[in-house]
Amino acid sequence: MPFSAWEPDKAELNGQTTGDISNVLCSVNSYIPFPDFAALTSALSAKPLGYFQARSLSGQVSTFAGTATKLWKLDNTTLTWEDVSKSATTYAANDDAQWCFEQFGEYVVAVNINDNPQVYHLGVSTDFDNLAGSPPKAAFVKAWGDFLCLMQLATDASAVHWSALNDITGWTIGTDNSDTQSFPEGGAVQGSSRATNPLIFMERAIYLGTFVPGSSIIFSFVKIHDKRGAKSPYSIASRGENTFFADEGSFFQIAADGSIADIGFEKVSRTIFGQLASSDIGSMVGAIDPFYSRAYWTMDIGGTGSFNTILTYDWLLQRWSKASQVNYGIFPAATAGYTLEGLDAVSSSLDALPYSLDSKVWQGGAPVLAAFNSSFQMGFFNGQPKEAVITTQEQGDITGGVTLITSVYPVVDNDNCTIAIGSRFKRGEAVSYTGEITGTSATGRFDKLNSARFQRVRVTIPAGEDWTQAQGVDIAAQPAGRR
Repeated sequence: MPFSAWEPDKAELNGQTTGDISNVLCSVNSYIPFPDFAALTSALSAKPLGYFQARSLSGQVSTFAGTATKLWKLDNTTLTWEDVSKSATTYAANDDAQWCFEQFGEYVVAVNINDNPQVYHLGVSTDFDNLAGSPPKAAFVKAWGDFLCLMQLATDASAVHWSALNDITGWTIGTDNSDTQSFPEGGAVQGSSRATNPLIFMERAIYLGTFVPGSSIIFSFVKIHDKRGAKSPYSIASRGENTFFADEGSFFQIAADGSIADIGFEKVSRTIFGQLASSDIGSMVGAIDPFYSRAYWTMDIGGTGSFNTILTYDWLLQRWSKASQVNYGIFPAATAGYTLEGLDAVSSSLDALPYSLDSKVWQGGAPVLAAFNSSFQMGFFNGQPKEAVITTQEQGDITGGVTLITSVYPVVDNDNCTIAIGSRFKRGEAVSYTGEITGTSATGRFDKLNSARFQRVRVTIPAGEDWTQAQGVDIAAQPAGRR
């Protein structure tokens, strides 16, 4: 019996889906490990309210973070955070006015709706400063080709304002192609894709912007979706032609031409959104893996006050998975790179390093997924495999037949996994599991007599175990009469 796709919205009795997996990623016809988070840096002084990584033209990696009152830059040698706030400035960011960063050439721009837009010149600046040209305060910022665009303005939440052509200090309307647009329908602007012809997400609509060179209108805008927008501005994540976002009730994938697919419908959306409060839907954060075809969303399941679940969608496989991890946000990152001598700044002992020496974390420019943990330390999902749990779909005879399971063989390339058999005689009963069972040393089969009308098998692979593929289970069973 191969492990089936995780689609908890569907009935799993005698079906092709399961409703119970944890801490795995999808592969073709199998599940693979979800690496554990390992902290790398010192802790920020307060909860991160925005984070970003930039790379200069020379290849130098710079990582930034924003807290309520300060902006920070990571020292790639000491792995500590340096205060790079504007001199004599206390910022006013908060949970409802978080930091948003964007790179434009050799400049990093940081905005929140309560403060003047800030700018940092890579390789030149020591601190952020006010962005020149008197740009408006805004909640979000994104590069639109040769323009920098500020969105959800403090003076008009439904408006965007883009800079002069290739000049992020030019904000005078009507000069060098700088202009503004207020959208009449759809509510507040929630963000956009990063493109010359951007998709603009409102609360209840999506517009397609088209750059019109040589025209007095600069950009033309057409509403391409009505009553559909981004419930969470932070859920919007783009890479190339693909943009993903969360709206009320589901997750969506939209192409550059505006064609849209409800990727969560009758798969995960009803289950996940049923576990989220409305306020938690609006706060979830999305990110796209910098290397693989995976979109991630981190969210607060159960109203704990911090993100605790990471949902993963592989758009090439069109399959979902999930992992448990307390965090304060995820984002794609590239590592700074280290020499063996440079590792001394991380730890004086090679055995005490948070990652193995062959980890991509130590390779300059290697793509990885980064996050902040509950202690406000930044790190990467590049540690040992987390404890993985994979449960088969439930199988049973709806006409009353009882099945006796005699043994189970997990098709997993690890000898230290355990299994438990879940069973019930009536569909309305709760599933009752056996204790954890280990395999015999001679054959690797798990011998256990268990009879019931409806049964499923749960496989658990302990944390830190070395494994690469979990494909399914082979079950030896026979009829055991009727009941």
